[in-house]
Amino acid sequence: MTLSPFLKLDIPVTFKDHPGVESAVLYTDINLCNLNCFKCHNRALYSGRGEKFGYEELKEKLNNLRLLGVELVIISGGEPLLEKKLEEGLKFLKSLGFPVRIDTNGTLPERMEELIEKGLADGFALDIKIPLKNEYSEEELKRFKKILFSREDVSDEKFWNYVNSVRESLELLKKHSLPYNILRTVRYPLLTESDLELIKNQVKFLPHQVNPFYDVEVRK
Repeated sequence: MTLSPFLKLDIPVTFKDHPGVESAVLYTDINLCNLNCFKCHNRALYSGRGEKFGYEELKEKLNNLRLLGVELVIISGGEPLLEKKLEEGLKFLKSLGFPVRIDTNGTLPERMEELIEKGLADGFALDIKIPLKNEYSEEELKRFKKILFSREDVSDEKFWNYVNSVRESLELLKKHSLPYNILRTVRYPLLTESDLELIKNQVKFLPHQVNPFYDVEVRK
């Protein structure tokens, strides 16, 4: 049996993830991520078992979900763009006739562009976790590093690599008007209302969701 890159978990069906569109959510390896966000919800709730769906089983499940009204498949993680077999999985989903949206932290704009050019992505949910500025105070650097990496003692170079990559990803979504593009921000307790207002002003060109922060016990 050929295995897909998608974890063998219950497949959530939701109207909230992409507002107004009934969507099924598949997950790549949740531990495969280049950030370590503050109290990551997916990582905290993941059991750590890495069993993957076989393609035939997944085809049957998705065809049944289509009969129940599912219109869109969302790929979440982890960071799906780090998954080596992602393109193979996306081609499979497209062969079933589903449009696909990929959730991403925005740190891999080159990979995003590759998938757009190959026609394998119908949109991205790009997380805007912090305001994108040209300068940050020491206090802001500490707070924002804690959001992105769950610690403050991260190099400034690593922080700025994040900021510049997300800027590039935003420009990419401006350039490519895909039908399922959306921007998202978690209302982290480390963000101030001023931070959130600045983010909203920076992303007016696309639909933007501010999602609640759910406190979870992070697995050690």
